[in-house]
Amino acid sequence: MNKPLVISPKERIGEIPEKIFLFRSCTGSMEYPGTESAVKEVLKKLGVEVIMDADQTCCSGYILTCSGFPPEPALAVTARNLALVEQRYGLDTYMFCNGCFGYNTELAHILNHNPEYKKMSNQLISQWGYEYKNETRIIHVQELYYLLIDKIKELVIHPLNGLRVASHYGCHYLSQLYGVLDDGDLPTFHEEIYEALGGVPVFFKERRMCCGASVGRGFTHRESVVQPHLARKLDSAKEEGVELMTTVCPGCNVALDREQKNLMDRGFGPYNIPVIDLAQLIGLCIGVPVEKLGFNANTIPVDDILNRLGFGKGE
Repeated sequence: MNKPLVISPKERIGEIPEKIFLFRSCTGSMEYPGTESAVKEVLKKLGVEVIMDADQTCCSGYILTCSGFPPEPALAVTARNLALVEQRYGLDTYMFCNGCFGYNTELAHILNHNPEYKKMSNQLISQWGYEYKNETRIIHVQELYYLLIDKIKELVIHPLNGLRVASHYGCHYLSQLYGVLDDGDLPTFHEEIYEALGGVPVFFKERRMCCGASVGRGFTHRESVVQPHLARKLDSAKEEGVELMTTVCPGCNVALDREQKNLMDRGFGPYNIPVIDLAQLIGLCIGVPVEKLGFNANTIPVDDILNRLGFGKGE
């Protein structure tokens, strides 16, 4: 049966959940802990309880991408993490990292459509008391924001006042074959959120270009492949007057934020485009205290944006 490519957030999620399980991101925890904090604080404001569990492990996607091990261990890791959510909480599993979302979605698909892989994984994780049954859905938290866009708009107390904001949706989300909230060729639902926050969406030529942080390329061909690729993207954003860029993936933040200084050291740019998570932007606008949003982790400072929005430097 053919499945539709684009569906509404209502079709994707259904009723607004009272509780969700939030899947922790390794990159988020290590590089940009403010992203995780922002997601939790924004959802609290939106009336959604967030559950997390210290027994949840890394999604294993990075190691799999680097061919650190064959697919079988990654399948077992996925089965265990999702079984944990199923057995302890009975909730859907929400991701705030495109990598976690992409790997869990793909590996769960393999488990659910290949009985032998599912049996193998369950045999392995059974020694810890787990059995994966495919009872938890994998959803990206950005999809919940879009479902709640009207409520977000009602909660705005610090509007963006015309700030020129651009999106980076990320490959792992837009490359899905069906069930996405927008056409991967020209997505606009982030821009609708910007408008709800009082911002001006900026469509720049290379907005859909990958951040280049795929681990194999980022670790082995950073200077020769990733950095010129990123320079092209940032040049395009700069030409259109982008004042702020948002992501929905801490890994993309690493590339788009951290590499700006490295690019300038090599003669590209100059660049000064702050890059933050979409939850951090929503949080600013709906009254989450700035200190809970983690902007001190940014390489490109967010102070000018905070000053413009009336928060004062670093407050």
